[in-house]
Amino acid sequence: MKTIKLGIYEKALPLNKDIEEVLHSVAEAGYSLYEIALDKDRLPRFQWSTEQKATWLQATLNSGVHFYNLVLSAHRDFPFGSKEAKIRQQALQIMEQAIDFSASMGIRAIQIAGYYTLEHEVSTDDSKKRFLEGMYQSAELASQAGVMLGIENVDRDIISLEQIKEVVEEVHSPWLKMYPDVGNLTAHHFNVKQALAENINHIVGIHLKDTKEGIFRRVPYGEGMVNFKAVFESLFKAGYKGPFSLEMWNDNSRNSLEIIKGARTWILDQMSQQVRR
Repeated sequence: MKTIKLGIYEKALPLNKDIEEVLHSVAEAGYSLYEIALDKDRLPRFQWSTEQKATWLQATLNSGVHFYNLVLSAHRDFPFGSKEAKIRQQALQIMEQAIDFSASMGIRAIQIAGYYTLEHEVSTDDSKKRFLEGMYQSAELASQAGVMLGIENVDRDIISLEQIKEVVEEVHSPWLKMYPDVGNLTAHHFNVKQALAENINHIVGIHLKDTKEGIFRRVPYGEGMVNFKAVFESLFKAGYKGPFSLEMWNDNSRNSLEIIKGARTWILDQMSQQVRR
């Protein structure tokens, strides 16, 4: 189990301006990776000064916890497939900034939220075509910076790995792959073991999250629908050796540290019952 890299999502811990304290807490909880959240409210991070970035980078060296993935959920509010040209322009600008930010912060992968449109918009074939064009543009930018992109299956629009595969194969770039969320796959009633095994060569990371029928967030591990033992069995049998990240929202709970410690212990127990090959 020592070779398995576990990461924790930024929103699993209280908001704290002192990143050094945060990362030391993450290390204390037993994690080696930290997922930076980038939603619409965190877009000002793209304007950080060199000194602000240096503070975060120094904290990774001091704590031993490294940045691997940028969860770019801002595209939920600025989707590439929107019918509004202004929103599509904002989507591309956010992607350009995210790639530059990631390259400067040592982040190796950006997780793209698989939304074609805004929630109130009706998704059409044209929405999908516009999203695809955005992925062509994004992959070209990513290739120039040496940053991986991984499309995530979400709660609507792109819900399956088959849909992601179609985009990945169409764009045909080594810099555009997939970053599956096993909770979302389960909530949509896909054959998770089969989906993961069939797409193993396109996966750059795995989001571990439990879900219930129609509930895609804040389900404690073990209380939802996800068969984690089957997930790990499928991945390890297929030869997956990449990182895993626990996607959690603890909403500034005073017990966040204990919660993520318990979550890590629970996940590792599910893993330990499978044979890694």
